[in-house]
Amino acid sequence: MKAGMISIEKALGLDRRMRALTGLDGPAFLQLEKRFARLLADEWAQRTRAGQPRQRAAGAGPKGVLPGVRPKLFFILFYLKAYPTQDVMGHFFGLSQPQVCARVGQLLPLLQRLLAVELPVRHGRDLAQVLAHLPEVNEVLIDGTERPIARPQHKGRRDRHYSGRRRRTTIKNVVATAGGRVVLLTPTVAGRRHDKTEADRARLRLDHSMRLLGDLGFLGYAAGAARVCTPRRKPPGRRLHWRHRRANRKLARERVPVEHALASVKRLGILRQPLRAKRRTTADLAMLIGCGLHNYRMDQRAEGKI
Repeated sequence: MKAGMISIEKALGLDRRMRALTGLDGPAFLQLEKRFARLLADEWAQRTRAGQPRQRAAGAGPKGVLPGVRPKLFFILFYLKAYPTQDVMGHFFGLSQPQVCARVGQLLPLLQRLLAVELPVRHGRDLAQVLAHLPEVNEVLIDGTERPIARPQHKGRRDRHYSGRRRRTTIKNVVATAGGRVVLLTPTVAGRRHDKTEADRARLRLDHSMRLLGDLGFLGYAAGAARVCTPRRKPPGRRLHWRHRRANRKLARERVPVEHALASVKRLGILRQPLRAKRRTTADLAMLIGCGLHNYRMDQRAEGKI
């Protein structure tokens, strides 16, 4: 099966190629395709391509250049992973730039619905329900992550998004992981916002049996009855005591899994390259889908399917 200039069947023959093109191994892609087929069948039976309630049975009209389930899933995953310009995307798939824009707008919300089970919660009050399904986990790791965006033309917006740490305009989320899974993703905000400020707004409330491990960005943070562990800050003009340095190194080793999880989430080029999208919802949706795909890969590995 071909989608424009790309042979999907040829790509499925090599896992390394599939990871480079979609971020998923061949078996993981095929498993997701089965779920996507059911979702599309329900969606197209109720709504037209334009999102309007359907008045006639589906199936009439031109089939388009992305017929079937597999080309549609490959198209949107390729867009997120490689993040080419829409003109380049249209060249690969035989579409015009407006058609690419329309297809991305249609398929991104469907991909969010497809990954509904794997998506992290968006507010701290819902975190306890997720952790209840992970009884073996007694630690939650928290970290802030920034992504570059195209430099805004409006000076006020440019100043709001300028990150002194990254020396560029960025957007930010706070992410919490447990057992390698992303369990919490705060709403996307301007990169100038502090990690602890966004964590305070999330209102994490953990019980006394949990430990919350953060970096210096979360110094002084409280998460209910949980024990919050952050590094010891170096006093001005003096060296940190060797015992505190050793404790900081131990804490850094314990926090490595959250860095690995963020690296997995950012397999998607749309999360690494400067974001070109003008819609503000796209930035948040892309990060949410990246976390969902990471959790999906974790589930597939746990089940031995990849």
